[in-house]
Amino acid sequence: MVALAACGARQQTMPRTGTEYLIGLDLETVGKNPIDKTDILPRLGLQAVIKRNADKISDDDDTTQPTGAIDEYQLQLDTQRIIGVYQKLGYFAVEVKTRIDKQPSSDAARLVFLVTPGKRAVVHLEFFGMPENIDYKKVHAAVGIKEGSPYDYEAFDASKEPLGDLLQDFGFAHARLEGTTIADKIKSRATIRYVVDPGPRSTFGEVQLIGIEKGILSDAVLARIAFVPGQQFSHQAIVDTQAAIYGIGLFSTVRVEPNQDVDPVVKVKVSVTPVTKNEVSAGFGAGLDPTAYSARARFTWTRHGIITPLTTSALDLRPEYAFETATCDGWYRFWSCKRDFRGRLVETITQQDLFLPDIKGDVEGGVDYLVYEAYAKLGAHVRLGISSPIFTKKLQLRVGWLYQINDFPSIYVDDTTKPLGIHSVNYVGAYTGAIVLDLRDHAINTTFGLYAEFRIAEGTPAALGSYTYTQVTPEVRGYLPIASKFVLAARARLGTISGDVPATERYFGGGTSSMRGFGARQLSPYAPSLSDGTINLPVGGAGLFETSFELRTPPVLTLAGLDLNTVVFLDGGDVTFAADELDISNLHWAAGAGLRLVTPIGPIGLDVAYRLNRTNAAPNNPDPGTRFNFLFAVGEAF
Repeated sequence: MVALAACGARQQTMPRTGTEYLIGLDLETVGKNPIDKTDILPRLGLQAVIKRNADKISDDDDTTQPTGAIDEYQLQLDTQRIIGVYQKLGYFAVEVKTRIDKQPSSDAARLVFLVTPGKRAVVHLEFFGMPENIDYKKVHAAVGIKEGSPYDYEAFDASKEPLGDLLQDFGFAHARLEGTTIADKIKSRATIRYVVDPGPRSTFGEVQLIGIEKGILSDAVLARIAFVPGQQFSHQAIVDTQAAIYGIGLFSTVRVEPNQDVDPVVKVKVSVTPVTKNEVSAGFGAGLDPTAYSARARFTWTRHGIITPLTTSALDLRPEYAFETATCDGWYRFWSCKRDFRGRLVETITQQDLFLPDIKGDVEGGVDYLVYEAYAKLGAHVRLGISSPIFTKKLQLRVGWLYQINDFPSIYVDDTTKPLGIHSVNYVGAYTGAIVLDLRDHAINTTFGLYAEFRIAEGTPAALGSYTYTQVTPEVRGYLPIASKFVLAARARLGTISGDVPATERYFGGGTSSMRGFGARQLSPYAPSLSDGTINLPVGGAGLFETSFELRTPPVLTLAGLDLNTVVFLDGGDVTFAADELDISNLHWAAGAGLRLVTPIGPIGLDVAYRLNRTNAAPNNPDPGTRFNFLFAVGEAF
C-alpha cells in the first residue's frame, strides 16, 4: 500500500536541457526538513553522471569536455527514491519538483530537488485473527508501536518478528502473520493491519541431540534444555536453551531447531559442534603509561577436556619489555632509558557443572613481576572460586579464597609519612565474595538496563595471611534510552578498606573507565620519590568514590561502513589514603566529550576531559596545574 501511495505522489521532472552538464545535486525542503539530505543525495543514480563530469574536468586533455546532461529516466528514478524515503516516514502526500541552477559564465549546472513533505501520517492499529484469551497488553508491547504515533516503516517492519515470537510463546508454533500498511493521504493516517492465522496450539515433543556422543558432555547439554516433552510450545524456551548451551563455552556452533511440520507436537533438533581440543593465540602491541613506554606480547593456550569433558585449562603469558620514562634523555629517545623485563604467567583450570549444572569452579595460580609508580613487585598467587546463579542467570553469586606472596625488590617512594608496608615480604590471605545483578540489554553496547555488584574481601590469619582487613566495593550502573536513540548512562562506585591495608590492594583512580580528568592510576594520594624529593608518586588509597554521567548519541556519520558516535560526560571522584578521609562533598570533577567508532570488537575512540576544580597545589590535590586530559578509549567507560 505504501508503494501504491508513492505512485500517486505528485512529482515534476525537469525538461530536457541543452548544453548544460551536471556538477552537483541539492535538496531544499518547504517547511521543516524531517530528513537529512546527506543521507539521500549520495545514494541517487545521478551521482554517476556528476562523477563522470568531474573526471573529465580534471583531465589535462583540453579536448575532453564534460557532456553529461541529465538523464530524464534516471531523474524519474531518483525522484521516486526521494519520495519513497519520505513516505517510509509517513509523509504520504509528499511532492517533489526540480530546478536547474546554471552556474555563471559556464554550462555547468546544479540540479535542486524541491520537496514539500506535507503532513505526517499517524498510526491506527488493527488486529485480525488473534487467538482467544491472548493478552493484548503483551501484544501491544511486542509490536512496540503506539496508537496515534507518527508512522515509521522501519518500526512497522521490525514489529512483525516480535509479534510472531509472542504468538509462539502462547503455544502457536506454526502461527502465520501478515502485516500491511494502508496509506490514507487525505486523512494523513497509516492503518497498520496485522492478520494472524494461529494454527493449532502446540506442545514440545522429543529432543534429538546431534554432534556429540552420549556421555558427560551430552548430559550437560540435555541439562540445559529449558523445556520438557508435553510442555506448551514457547519460542522463549528455544532461545533460552540455545543461550544456555552456548554458555557452557565448549561449542563453536549451537542450533536449536523446532520441526517445521504443522503438527501439534513439535519435535526439536539440537545440533552442536564442539570446539577444538587445543587453541593457541598470540598478540603483540605497545603501551604508554605514566612510568614507562613498553613493548608487549601475549600468548594463550587453551585446552579443553583435560580431566573431564567439562574441564578447561587456560595458560596466559604476558611478557613486556619496558623503558622507564623518568630515566630517558628526551621523551622520544627511548634507547637511552633504563630498561627492564616485566611479565605475568597465569594458569587457570575451570570445571563446568562442578556439583550441579551451572555451578562453576576454578583454580588459578600465577607468578608476576610488575613495576608500578611506587615500587616493583615480584609475587605469586593462588585463587580458588565457585560461582553459581541464584534463581536466575541474571543474578550470580561467587565465593572464593585468595592467597598472595609479594616481595618488593625495588622501592621508588619515601613511605615514611604514608607507610605502605613494602619493606618486607607481604603475605595476603583473604576470603572473597561477590554478588552481581545484570539486567542490561547488551553487555557492550548497552542502551537500557541496570547493572549492580557488591564485592567484599575479608583478610584474616585464618586465610593464611598476615593482614587483617575488610574491603567492601559496591557499584551500580544505569542506562536509559531517551528521544531519538540517545542513551543516558550513570554510575557510582564506592570502595573502602578498613584495618591493616596491604599495599597491593589499595585503590587507584583515573583513566578511561574511571575519573577521566586524570591519567590511569594518577588519581591517588602521593608520596615523595626517593630519587628526587620534588617528584611525587601515587601510592594508592583505602577510600575511593567515583561517579559518572554520560549522554551517548546515535551515529552522527558513517566511516568505512562503521558508525561514529559521540558522548559527553561529567565525572567525579576521589581517592584518599584512609577510608575515613573520604569526603563525597569535595570530589574532583571533570567534564568532557569523546568520539566512538563502533567496530565488531566494540567501540574505539578518543576522550577529552577538562578538570573543573581542585587544580591548585593544595594538599591532597594530585597532578596540580593540569586541566586537560586526553585518553584513548577502547569500549565504553562503563
